This record gives sequence, structure tokens and C-alpha cells, in this order.
Amino acid sequence: MNDELQRTLSEILESGSQSNPAVNVLISDYAKYHAVLVIVGGCLVLLFALLSIIFWTKFKRSPKISKLKWGFERKAYFSFGLLSSSVALLMILIVVANLTNVLNPLHGFSLLNVSFKISNGATYKDELRYAFNEWIQSGNENIPSILQEKINKRIEFHTTKAIVCGILLILFVGLSVYIWNALVKRAKSNDSKWRFKEKAYFVFGIATVVLSLLMMVIVVANMQGAFAPITLFMMNLFNS
Repeated sequence: MNDELQRTLSEILESGSQSNPAVNVLISDYAKYHAVLVIVGGCLVLLFALLSIIFWTKFKRSPKISKLKWGFERKAYFSFGLLSSSVALLMILIVVANLTNVLNPLHGFSLLNVSFKISNGATYKDELRYAFNEWIQSGNENIPSILQEKINKRIEFHTTKAIVCGILLILFVGLSVYIWNALVKRAKSNDSKWRFKEKAYFVFGIATVVLSLLMMVIVVANMQGAFAPITLFMMNLFNS
């Protein structure tokens, strides 16, 4: 049955036919999976582009100690300007790459490295694999209940994770803004000697930036999983 399914999928994907409703559901979910990243990524591009403009403007307006020496304020704005510009450029590349899969999902789906082989074991995962294979071969648009139940749980999992990480993202961003504003304010006071408190602030400030970016990635990834769970479910089912 595995060879037959693989052959059926290959024929449908190569011909570009829309005759199999079950495969159409997969293709639609695959396109939606990438569309989420295009939309969210596009918003992030605008956000980081705006941040880069703000930081570069503040960098240009910040005072110089000398031609060869920058103060902390100037270094901070330069670093954040460079970081936000880099993230914006990276997000542009990601958005463009995913946009191609949205516009031509059939081609992108055909490149997925998914093995539809089923082991000889009698595990619950094998039962799910059999159900998935039979669903695709049946051509029925309606997903079997045994699969739909797992997909619904995946939606719940990704939604919960996206919300929790979104809250953490807001907290880390807020904390980061507070810490770096405090450090810049300290630098403007012309007190160049840093005590333990300032050094701790600096370390925590870097940590909050890293954690904010990490939470951002996790939120976006889980939004994809929540809005388009079938693609992730399929890849997890057959590639593990």
C-alpha cells in the first residue's frame, strides 16, 4: 500500500491535478502554513524596519566622545540599529521564500521529504499512519475522526504555546526596554564608572534581547502550527 500511495501522490503532484479532494486538503493546508509566515513575517519586516530607522536616527544624534571613541549610548544605538536591520533583511528573505510556496504550493509540497512507509509494528502511531494513507487513497475530503482528534489536539497545543510565549515575549521586550533605557540614562549622566548593578543590567539586557527574539520565533512557529496543523502533523507522523 505504501508504494501505491507514493505513486498516487507522485502522479497527482506531477500532473497538477485537483481531482483528489484529500490531497487538495493537504495542499491547501500547506499553502496556509506558509501564508501565515508571509503575513506575520511581513508585519515583522515593517516593525523591524521602523525600529532600525529609529535606532539609526538616535545613533546619528547621539554625541561623540571623539572621532575614534564612542560613548555607551552611541554604541548601544549602533548595535540595536544593526540588529534590527539584520533581522528585517532576514525576514524579507524568509517572506519571499515562503511566498513562492503560497503562490505555487503544489511544487513546494512535492519537495517535502516525507516517507509514507509504515513499519510492521502494531503501535498507535502505525494505526494513525494506516488511517492517513487510507484517507489519501480514498480521496475523501473529510478527515477521519482518528486523525481529526489528533489534529485538534495539535491545534490546542500550538495555540496554548503561542499564547504563553506571546505573553513571555511582551514581558521580555518590556524588561529589555526598561533595562536599556536605564543604562543609556546612566551613560548620559557622565558617570563612566560602572558598578556591579550596571554590569548586571548589561548582562540581563543582552539576555532579554536574545530571549525576546527566541520567543518571537516560537510564537510565529506555533501560529503556523495552530492555523495549519495538518502539514506539521503529517511530517511528524511519517518522519519520526
